Amino acid sequence: MNITSLTLHNFRNFWQSPEIDLPRGALLVAAAPNATGKTNFLESLVVLLRGKSWRGATEDCVRWGQESFTVRGEVEHGGIKSQLAVRYHRPTKKLRIEEDGSPASPITFFSHYPFILFLPEDSFLFAGGPALRRNFLNQTLVCSPAYVSALVQYQRALRQRNAALKSAKSYESVAPWTEALVGYGLALWQARQAFTEYIAAHLVTVYEQITNEKLKLKVSLELSLESPEKFTEILEHDFSSESRFGYTLTGPHRDDLLVLLGQRTLATAVSQGQMRGITIALKLVAWRYLKSVTKEVPLLLLDEVLSEFDDERREALLTHLPEGQTLLTCTTVPEVLRRADNAHLLDLSSLVSDRSLSAQPELSAKASLVDGDEEESLPDESGAETLREAATAA
Repeated sequence: MNITSLTLHNFRNFWQSPEIDLPRGALLVAAAPNATGKTNFLESLVVLLRGKSWRGATEDCVRWGQESFTVRGEVEHGGIKSQLAVRYHRPTKKLRIEEDGSPASPITFFSHYPFILFLPEDSFLFAGGPALRRNFLNQTLVCSPAYVSALVQYQRALRQRNAALKSAKSYESVAPWTEALVGYGLALWQARQAFTEYIAAHLVTVYEQITNEKLKLKVSLELSLESPEKFTEILEHDFSSESRFGYTLTGPHRDDLLVLLGQRTLATAVSQGQMRGITIALKLVAWRYLKSVTKEVPLLLLDEVLSEFDDERREALLTHLPEGQTLLTCTTVPEVLRRADNAHLLDLSSLVSDRSLSAQPELSAKASLVDGDEEESLPDESGAETLREAATAA
């Protein structure tokens, strides 16, 4: 998949850009000092492909003092070209997503336009609670329409079951929601387990490739119950406790992706630099998984991924970036990028202006890459908030 053109209007600190032509299958380097708009530009690509930002409310993406924003672009995927547009009007809170000129549901975007995103805060993926890692599982697996459907239906059944538990007098009164919960929960577990097994098979190798360090990592999907096949029995057994608390105690909404070094969790066993390297390796493994499942080359978005890496690890990482279009943001351009044959510089400073621009920003295959100064949220815990909004936005 490739984004071949992009136009921004009143998005964050971008006033009105010309149409930016982006090279196919290239390493695009957005190099600029802090507070220039590197992350904002990367965010615009996510909004184009998902209809929603990871950073917060959609209205926050509207340029200060303006009423609306528009992000437009052309995307090549599956052998076809699609014209995408995302428009938001703050006074009416109306979000409109268009695919080839027609209104589209955000849910369709999840499977049509696969990408993997790395953010600096992802370095804390294994230092925070299980909700962060469930988000990672969901955000990767929504490339599958079947998974999106199961997740949306599971969350709907979970909300209804929890509401019923608050006044339920018997297990039979929540049985319809229990049946739905079990059916969709098993579908989620099956997809998550397949992805986890793929991670377990490739994470150690990819980590070694990008860091030149060997770690004996163990990966598993930690469930909230002993066996998925006993899900119905456990829910029936736990009914008295659940009705007392008023919510469902067991299910995929309590899963965790567990990565251990020996018998210790990463939060207690590795350094901050190693944690960052493991997270980057995990994202690259997720990229490979998306490619294998969707038969499409996903877009790779990397925000400040080279910071905190020494020259040797930077070169190892850049050497092992996957094929396909990649956008990488940085404040300064390492020497290894200057030597890269496929590196194209995107000059963001020429896009940030209070007037209409007539010249297209330079994309240079060899970089007159200019140094800048040194260096610049996730959905809800299950990822369901994103999907619920998606289901009602169109």
